[in-house]
Formats: sequence, structure tokens, C-alpha cells
Amino acid sequence: MSMKLADHLGHALARHGEHDERIWVLDGDLADSDGALHFAQRHPGRFLMAGIAEQNMVSVAAGMADCGRRPWVFSFAAFLCYRAYDQIRVGLSQSRQPVVLAASHAGGLAARNGKTHAAPNDLALMLAMPGMQVWTPGDRDDVELATRTCLAGDGPAYIRMPRRPFDEHEHLPGQAAPLRWLRPRRSITLLSAGLSSHWALETAALLAQRGIEVGVLHCACLQPLEQLAVELQEVRELVVIEDHVRFGGLAALAAQLPLAAHLHAFGWPVDYAGKSGSDDELRAHYGLSAPTLADAVTAIHHQPSY
Repeated sequence: MSMKLADHLGHALARHGEHDERIWVLDGDLADSDGALHFAQRHPGRFLMAGIAEQNMVSVAAGMADCGRRPWVFSFAAFLCYRAYDQIRVGLSQSRQPVVLAASHAGGLAARNGKTHAAPNDLALMLAMPGMQVWTPGDRDDVELATRTCLAGDGPAYIRMPRRPFDEHEHLPGQAAPLRWLRPRRSITLLSAGLSSHWALETAALLAQRGIEVGVLHCACLQPLEQLAVELQEVRELVVIEDHVRFGGLAALAAQLPLAAHLHAFGWPVDYAGKSGSDDELRAHYGLSAPTLADAVTAIHHQPSY
């Protein structure tokens, strides 16, 4: 059975809702696609269908949080963080209200929905918000960790989840943590977050077949991220692979750190607004397929310093 990470979030939140009556869910008329339906079915009295009115929905959630409730706002990333950006800025970030934005269908892969439903630069927006915790889960264990952490926190958070469903046995290696090594640290290390950590593992497997061993470090939480510089101290070549434009996302965060490593960024072009097509077609066209990424890392490996 395959499920989107947003569905896992809806199930996790429904379980927490059994013993925490402060939890409410608001949805922008997409509950059967963004995971909110699972909470609505188990706790209909604490579910609010807000309609296609994202700005109002975020403002309502801010008011609920100010009254002691713990609202979670569900929608597609393309509709949530863009349309309601000012309400998020004023009502959540500046006011430090504990509202969680559950953004499904994030990133540059929107399948046949096309560019209107793609969110390839959402991290650039949300990482710029003061006090905003930003999560990029790569499997359902990350989703569980993000859910627990957000409920225990006292400020706003953004959880970014891809459209693609995951097989029930599809997990990233290791135990869920804000940062975890999926492959041991090497002088060449791939740094990734969310869906792109699966791309990084695909790339690392191809490189291993060529006799090139690379590390893979997965970020489940991008803000705050104090530990990242410590983890990357011994890395000489840092290859960032992300489902985001090559501006304002994970590569931009890494570039601000005091690292000795050379930084190589691979993501969507800065002018990419999204396209209609299959995941494999779009990744291949824009240089994000595993074979293309493996070729790029191989070229880095064969630089004179190596």
C-alpha cells in the first residue's frame, strides 16, 4: 500500500487528537488530497472546512491559537504559503502563534497539475520568516518526529511534504532525527532534504557501482539547523541535492555556514516555475535524475585534488 506523507501526518495528528483536545484542523477544500481527511473522520467536531480561502483560514487559525488551541492548517504548498503569505507573516511569524502549516504537494514535481500546483521556491519564503520552524520530512518516521516536536513547541511551523506517495516499506535508513546520516560521512558528501534524500540515495548507489563512496546527510528540519556545520566539518566537497530552486533553500543555508568544503548546488533552475510531466521526465530534463547527478559527482571526484 502506498500513501503520501501528508496522509501519514493526518493519521498521526488524529492519534494525538485522541488525548489532546486542543488540536484542531483547518482545511482549504483539499482534505481528500492533503491528508486532513483522516483527522476529520475521527474528530469531526474539531475539523473546520474553511473552503478555498487560504488567507482567511490562516487568520482564523491564528485567532484560535491565541485562545489556547493548537490549530493545524492543511493545503497544497502552492496555495498555502503563497496566497496567505502576509497572514503567515503577521498572524503567525510576528505574533509567534503556535500554528502548524501542513503543506502537501510541495516542490517542483506537480505531475499533470502543472506549474499552478508546483511550489519549487516555498522554502525561500518560509525560511525567511522569523521564528518559523521548517520541516522537510523524507519518510513517515520523519513525519512522526515533526508532529511530536511541533505539538511540544510554542511557535509556528511549516511542514513541507511532496506529492509522491511512498510504499509502506519505503523508509530512509537510520532513526528519525532532525539530521541523520543515511550513508557514513565521506570527503564527498551529498546533502539533501525531504524527497531529494531519496534522489541522493539513488545517486550514491550508482556511484558505489563505479567505486566511488560518498556520504549522504539528510535534513528533516531546516530551521533551526545549528548542528549542520558540526556534522560537515570533515567534508571537502559538499554536493547539495534539493527539490527546490537553486536559491533560498538548502544550498543557501549551507552557503552561510563556516564550512571548508566546496559547495556544489543541484536543484531546479532559478527561473523554474514548474512544468507538467511525470517525475522522471522532469528530473531528467532538468538534470536531477540519478544518472545525471552521478555523472556530476564523478566529475567532482576526478578533479585534480583527488
